Amino acid sequence: MQAVERDSLYTFQFVPKQGMLYISYKKNSVELERLLLLIRQHRKDILTGNIPVFISGFCQSAPIDKKNRNLVRERSNRVKAEMILRSGLREDCFRTTNSTSASEEASDVVFVRITLPEDKTTSDTQMIGEEILSSALKDNTAGNKDCNPKEELYTSEVTLYETNPSSADCHSERSEESPLSASANVSDSRVPSSFRGWTLGLNVGIPFFWGDMLSMSADKTYIGISAGLQIDYRFSDFLGANLSADYVQGKTGARSYARDYQLSPSGMTIYSDGTAVSQPYKELYSKISVVNVGLGLDIYFNRFLGTHALYNRFQTVLTPTVYGQFFKADIYDKVNDTRFSDGTTRPRTLSIGLGGAVSFRYRIASAWGLQLKNNLLWMTDNKFDGITTPYGHTRHNILWLPQFGVLWTLK
Repeated sequence: MQAVERDSLYTFQFVPKQGMLYISYKKNSVELERLLLLIRQHRKDILTGNIPVFISGFCQSAPIDKKNRNLVRERSNRVKAEMILRSGLREDCFRTTNSTSASEEASDVVFVRITLPEDKTTSDTQMIGEEILSSALKDNTAGNKDCNPKEELYTSEVTLYETNPSSADCHSERSEESPLSASANVSDSRVPSSFRGWTLGLNVGIPFFWGDMLSMSADKTYIGISAGLQIDYRFSDFLGANLSADYVQGKTGARSYARDYQLSPSGMTIYSDGTAVSQPYKELYSKISVVNVGLGLDIYFNRFLGTHALYNRFQTVLTPTVYGQFFKADIYDKVNDTRFSDGTTRPRTLSIGLGGAVSFRYRIASAWGLQLKNNLLWMTDNKFDGITTPYGHTRHNILWLPQFGVLWTLK
């Protein structure tokens, strides 16, 4: 029969527990190019039914059998969608057999087999292809005594967006033509569009300030609050853009070595008790609020760990950022919470901050995720806390803002 010369096998590999077909994953792009080339050469015979395309899907990475069945159906249909969209094939061109067998040699893969006829009729060609496909399935489950092909094999020729089966029983169904949407499937199954897209985030956090006074002061730690939004656009597997806006409010108190320093209402530090209107740092606190607007570059760290790490549920993102900051600050008396400063020492209307964030993200669903985001930035406004005189001649104004957030990826 010269099956070796006329028989072509193509293997598409999938990320465990995921149904998406990533073209850049392992050797999928090479296999797809080979497959589409053969289809172009014999497209007419495939469309007329003279050359059927045999699909064989395997999945056993999910914890339960029902999930495996749903995954293997989706994977087979993803592969068929590529041939339908790119080469104009129809659902009735395919002969699909899926398996949830526990064979390590055939896990998380979909095989495509095309057998070219040699002066054979359509029925002869189908018989040859089915024999070869059956042989391939036996090869992939060989050596596994627990595998029962009669129980594990089932056929599924369905549309890409089928409904979940009502029971776990195996079944077959057939549609004349798959009602596939080109735009939907291109965005789902091709790697560039699987990374590109918008993400919206909502974050809450606790700010910690370091300046002439600091949040972790000598007598107590002041707990502030922040809330903000972020918009990300990811334009590759490695880079993206980030726009964030946060409202931050907190308090600061005296450092341990500066408790007895005297502060005047104008915000000037007096190192001796020289005036009647001055008060020691230990009796005062600074109340700070800031609107923080940042523009940053997202660097997806998983890309450095290899292609497989790109599809992990856990992602690490490094975001160097430039901030525009709008501060408001006043000094208050601890005893009666009345304002001590006279308003002349308020921060500038707009100042610049430099820093960034490290975000640890976890995907909980296809469009939803959680993140822990650590922001650290240096602030150029030396009066951000309402005090005019810094210690020495250095600028040591720092904001650390740990946040927890929810992310929504737009499809």
